[in-house]
Amino acid sequence: MEASEGDKGEVIIESYNHTKTPGRLFRAMVSAYLPSVLFTALLKLIYDVMQFISPLLLKLLIQFIEDKTEYSWRGMFYSVLMFILAMIQSLILHQYFQGCQLLGMRIRTSVTCLIYRKMLILSNTAKRLSTVGEIVNLMSVDAQRFMDLMTYVHTVWSGPLQIIVALYFLYMELGPSIFAGFGVMIVLIPINALIAKKTRDLQVKQMNLKDKRIKMMNEVLNGIKVLKLYAWEPSFEEQILDIRKKELKVLRTMAFLNAFVSFTWTTAPFLVSLVTFAVFLLSNTRNILDAEKAFVSLSLFNILRFPMSMLPQVISNIVQTSVSLNRLQKFLNSWELDEGAVIKEENGKYAVMIENGTFSWEKSCESSITLKRINICIPEGSLAAVVGPVGSGKSSFLSALLGEMEKIHGKVAVKGSLAYVPQQAWIQNLTLRENILFGKNFSEQEYSKVLQSCALQSDLEVLPAGDLTEIGEKKLPDVYDIATTIVVEPSRACDKGWKIYEVELRQYENTETD
Repeated sequence: MEASEGDKGEVIIESYNHTKTPGRLFRAMVSAYLPSVLFTALLKLIYDVMQFISPLLLKLLIQFIEDKTEYSWRGMFYSVLMFILAMIQSLILHQYFQGCQLLGMRIRTSVTCLIYRKMLILSNTAKRLSTVGEIVNLMSVDAQRFMDLMTYVHTVWSGPLQIIVALYFLYMELGPSIFAGFGVMIVLIPINALIAKKTRDLQVKQMNLKDKRIKMMNEVLNGIKVLKLYAWEPSFEEQILDIRKKELKVLRTMAFLNAFVSFTWTTAPFLVSLVTFAVFLLSNTRNILDAEKAFVSLSLFNILRFPMSMLPQVISNIVQTSVSLNRLQKFLNSWELDEGAVIKEENGKYAVMIENGTFSWEKSCESSITLKRINICIPEGSLAAVVGPVGSGKSSFLSALLGEMEKIHGKVAVKGSLAYVPQQAWIQNLTLRENILFGKNFSEQEYSKVLQSCALQSDLEVLPAGDLTEIGEKKLPDVYDIATTIVVEPSRACDKGWKIYEVELRQYENTETD
């Protein structure tokens, strides 16, 4: 099923690339999804307007009941109108929530695509500054913040609007006594602001601890064999649990603050109505709280309950999302590999050419130069082998051709497309044929041509079921090496039909030359 244009991550990537001002990520989101935001805002506005029609109809219905001279059809008309209004409100509300949730999922997907794309072009210096734990949190936690926020994001403007309109209608019903209840809300605002600032600081601290914990967990899992060999598990377990305890302490404090804010704003409508009714009755003995004033006022107070209870939660979500936005922006501003380091010359004289090339793994660092004054010209259709001891720079040379090293000076040019066959293949738990095809549709003619070009017929005969042998790290370990290194990666590269092939042959390295 083909995704719609709005569901594709390229939407925000294009907007992000065309935005050059500070706060690029936020501006890119606005540019990419402004129509969807405005559409959901319109639905929310219509729903809010219809909410205040209900108390007016209720007032007319109560007046009809109290007036015995009114025609009966008028009461039936008010009742049917209230029913139809409730049905329309329900439809609009569900459409609004669907639009907000869909928008949130699109933003989360787009942000994840941005992070993944950035990971592929990060410079080597930036890779050392960005830990695995941080990147995992960016893709899982920080991207999810945007989806959580979008469900109720319109409460930021809708909440104050509902409160102001509700207070206006309450003033029409109860007069100046509603300012007593309004004073209760005013007292709660600075308390909420202080707690929001404290929550933001705790959120930053919690995310830093989480990055540190996931980084250590990743290191432990990668080196679990060494840890077990030296019996270091208790030591590392204690370190991880210590970080987790600090993280839980911060989360517990945040939970207490959020619970206090939620409790305060949940009880606020009841406090406001209690104070308002009390002042209305006690301020003037001529004030009478009849059925019309009581039910209409309670209906308006009920409308006040949602914005007053959700507003602090949305503010808290905005605070958390702003922290995530800053973290994402910092990561996306990291140094990238120079896309112009390798020039594509379709009509070039040589397939590969390097003129006076000097390369380093560090960005603009003369002291860490790995390859100096490299000059090489490889004609099209030829076979070239780079031979040398371990650590002499063979892999660095191939990385320089791929543009994954920092080019200090010189020129690198390739003719046509380029395929890279690494020392260690990425193998999926599928058959050998499916790993070679790598998602491409099977064609007997092209597939046979690839096998013949790579001279793989004899290698496939070694495997139990030929190219239908299921491979993977946990399947047939005795043939795993031959399947991954000799068969899969070279044939996978050939199957794509590139012009230039870079192959690292780890198994043929002569370790004695060290």
